Amino acid sequence: MNLEKIWSDAWTEEIIRNGYDKLNKEDFRQSSRTSKANSDGENYDWWYENGRKYLDAWIDWRKGSGWELWTTPEGKPAVELMIEIKTSSIYMKGAIDRVFVTPEGELVILDLKTGLRTPQTDLQLQVYACMMERAMGIRPSYGVYWMARQGSTSIPVSLDKFTLKKLDEMVALFEKARQSNLYLPNFDGCKLCSYQEYCYWLDGSKQLPLGEINVI
Repeated sequence: MNLEKIWSDAWTEEIIRNGYDKLNKEDFRQSSRTSKANSDGENYDWWYENGRKYLDAWIDWRKGSGWELWTTPEGKPAVELMIEIKTSSIYMKGAIDRVFVTPEGELVILDLKTGLRTPQTDLQLQVYACMMERAMGIRPSYGVYWMARQGSTSIPVSLDKFTLKKLDEMVALFEKARQSNLYLPNFDGCKLCSYQEYCYWLDGSKQLPLGEINVI
């Protein structure tokens, strides 16, 4: 198995599929984060080189984990598992990166992350578990984030605390806020948000007006 060719072909395919081949190589940058070892930030060359390292780390982790890829009742391997459900009055669609089976027979949802920090909340994993429960009648026991830069998973969390009822209520509240055009700012997440130009709170150039609010 020629991993270098597999990586190179996959990289090229994704570049074209996402339209990045139309960008100048200098404009291809996931993050402007710099360091002494990487003064130009996480640019095209950085991601190509480190992405290859992440692939190697993933292969090593898979070999040593003892976890096997889960197969759905329809016989599909649980890789980028697409699920669509209706919750409240809204249709939700999601792609779960991986679902594994442990040697003990437990199902585990795994989400791939390439960022520096492990997510502070397990809500994404809990919502995925709810979606599987509603769509398939199957709810995985645990969830983890696989942190590419560390080459390992986060500490497994139990996926039994966020119920379908809570999911329905949460989505209904989001929909009510959307219909009223009410959006609360999360300034800690601004660096990750791609809609800053539409944000009222940041005085974006294409900002949308907020709903009428009586401030007391």
